[in-house]
Amino acid sequence: MRFKYSRYIIFLIVLLVSVFFILSIIFPLPSEKPYSTVLYDRNGNFLKAFLANDGIWRLKTSPEEIPEHYKNLIINKEDRFFYYHFGVNPFSIVRALVQNIISGKRVSGASTITMQVARMLEPKKRTIWSKLIEVFRAIQLEVKYSKDEILQLYLSMIPLGGNVEGLKSGAMIYYQTPIDRLNIAQLFDLIVIPNDPNDLRPDKYPERLNQERWKRAKPFFKKGILTKADSIVFAETPSAVNRKAPPQLAPHFCYRVKSMLKYGDNYKTTLDLNIQSVAEQFLSNHLRTWKLLGVKNGALIVIENKSMNVVAYVGSENFDDSLAFGQVDAVQAIRSPGSTLKPFLYAFQMDNGVLTPKTRLLDVPYDFEGYTVENYDGTYSGYVFADEALRKSLNVPMIYLLKEAGLRSFCEFLCRLGFNSLQYQFDKLGLSMIIGGCGVTLEELATAYATFPNGGMYAKPRFLLDQTGINRSRVFSEDAAFMITEILTGVERPDMPNNFIAASNLPVIAFKTGTSYGRRDAWCFGYTAEYTVGVWIGNVTNKGNPNLVGSKSAAPLLVDILNSISRSRQKYILKIPDGVGIRDVCVESGKLPGPYCKHTIEDYYSILYTTSDICDVEKEYLVSPDKSVHYCGSCLGNHNYKSLIYKNYPKELLNYWRKIGKKFSVAPPHNPLCERVFGDEGPKIISPTNGMTYIMFSNEQNIVFQASSGVDVRVHYWYLNNNYLGKFKVGQKIFKSLETGEYTVSCMDDKGRLSKVVFKVNRL
Repeated sequence: MRFKYSRYIIFLIVLLVSVFFILSIIFPLPSEKPYSTVLYDRNGNFLKAFLANDGIWRLKTSPEEIPEHYKNLIINKEDRFFYYHFGVNPFSIVRALVQNIISGKRVSGASTITMQVARMLEPKKRTIWSKLIEVFRAIQLEVKYSKDEILQLYLSMIPLGGNVEGLKSGAMIYYQTPIDRLNIAQLFDLIVIPNDPNDLRPDKYPERLNQERWKRAKPFFKKGILTKADSIVFAETPSAVNRKAPPQLAPHFCYRVKSMLKYGDNYKTTLDLNIQSVAEQFLSNHLRTWKLLGVKNGALIVIENKSMNVVAYVGSENFDDSLAFGQVDAVQAIRSPGSTLKPFLYAFQMDNGVLTPKTRLLDVPYDFEGYTVENYDGTYSGYVFADEALRKSLNVPMIYLLKEAGLRSFCEFLCRLGFNSLQYQFDKLGLSMIIGGCGVTLEELATAYATFPNGGMYAKPRFLLDQTGINRSRVFSEDAAFMITEILTGVERPDMPNNFIAASNLPVIAFKTGTSYGRRDAWCFGYTAEYTVGVWIGNVTNKGNPNLVGSKSAAPLLVDILNSISRSRQKYILKIPDGVGIRDVCVESGKLPGPYCKHTIEDYYSILYTTSDICDVEKEYLVSPDKSVHYCGSCLGNHNYKSLIYKNYPKELLNYWRKIGKKFSVAPPHNPLCERVFGDEGPKIISPTNGMTYIMFSNEQNIVFQASSGVDVRVHYWYLNNNYLGKFKVGQKIFKSLETGEYTVSCMDDKGRLSKVVFKVNRL
């Protein structure tokens, strides 16, 4: 008989379980309510919270965030058998039913914490049918979640008046402090408010809340759950509060991170609030003087080199200053970079093997694509070492260098360095991009500069601590990173800030300043072994200022920040790589000394990449006694001659010297009676640039044809698509109006030597 009843009981249980799971499939649990996004710094300090997608302050509240004593208090008040029932407490239901029948009205409820969660997930009018649904949902919750997960849902969703839900939300909005800093009275108020959320709000009805606090606390004092010391805290803590939005720290950083996230939750970011505070204070102090001069805005970013963690991010001095457009995030604004892209051109050419610190570069006037490129101070050096050109931030040598490197190739190189902004500008970029004729962001520049202390390895900046490992890729060699760092740590330079010279305890800093056209932007980017810092000073309205210069506006701020946050005082940033050697090169060219080179200088070079070209500046010539001509082996014959050494400088340099009246000697022209074919290079076409696409916005715009040659050349013969254009003097400009299409232009000198370039025209 017992066996028979056991089978019935088992059958009944299986039937009920089966019905439950079938109903669960047909009527699944409602989705969890969306949480507010809450951001913390790397040390767990609160930064900012955002409204959940449904407009509610619903900060996810984990049981671990609540002290054990407080958690026990909540469970004792709401559901002391929470950890022992399966979502429904039958004894509580029977007790509530008896009490309500005896009194003739509803005086007691039987809702467990799990049932309250079910009601909050799926609000309904309080009817018997609704209560049955709650029971069903509660069992579903117990099946799907652990007890702590259910408690988390409860703590995160309890209504606290208005659009405030959850204990953490109440703590931050009513008391502007984390839960673990609440006293016992404040916490008790938060667990009392849900009994009547709108009538017990501490910001509106503090007297009612205070009365309810003492009323609800009496049983706990009697049971000893609340102590006499707690009663003193109750008496001394007013219930009245002023409701405020949660505290807001590093707002631009927080909005930047929020844009990366899909779901509301608690997130630990890479920001270091201590470094952030230092950076904000320095920026604010720095801008006080500049505001008097009409410069209202500044921004900065600090990246930890090893981890690529963004540890400070200031988009503006004051987020709430609407008059200064404080809500504009200048870290992400696209602006002209001035001279700050120049070190990357050096890295590109060093890995191409054609550049070392002591390579000689041309620094002469260059009439480039219809306008003149000038150095910042309007002067020219003629012939300059590469390291000196970068430290002095000379413009003209960079134009020549970029033309040699190839605009398209260099732009693709920059894209590998994270300059995504340039991808949308390719068709409009020219050689002027290297001196600021393009748009990039502070974040892109700082991230790219962090590639130098990381030995040429690029990685995206990190904003969240729980991100996976760093994905690094090699963009340029460790050799180039070291050589450029050595250049940028040099102290003999015009952009050296005064506070750099005055500070004797600074770590080694490599830095580069920049100023955009019209003095609209002042930049400085620098790095130590630990950190990379990027600084921008200017006006977000794009208004220029005659006082705005990178060395005076941005560099002092960068030095102050790095001096304050650096933990170590390392005397080097990068160790000399195994692939970098030191060699003697000719002073005249920066190449390996030839047989006639008299003066040499030490130079770093890459053993793997740097070419081993021999200096060809100083050459031996067989010259007639009157020095009127020189002879080659084919025409020497029985002529009398003497052997002399002449310097063969680039044509552009000789033309510049001739223009400024500088005296120089060149080899006499070749014997005109010689019938050999000239094998030297032909004219150097300055404009148009090979491979360039020219965008024409009006019918009045023309393409400029211009070429230079050696001093022994008098005229050029020009051809366009094999059609003869005419005979012109060396250096003379020719202006042509061309329609959309691809063109080949050729220039031949009076010695029969020919050069040509291919370019495109696109008329809009």
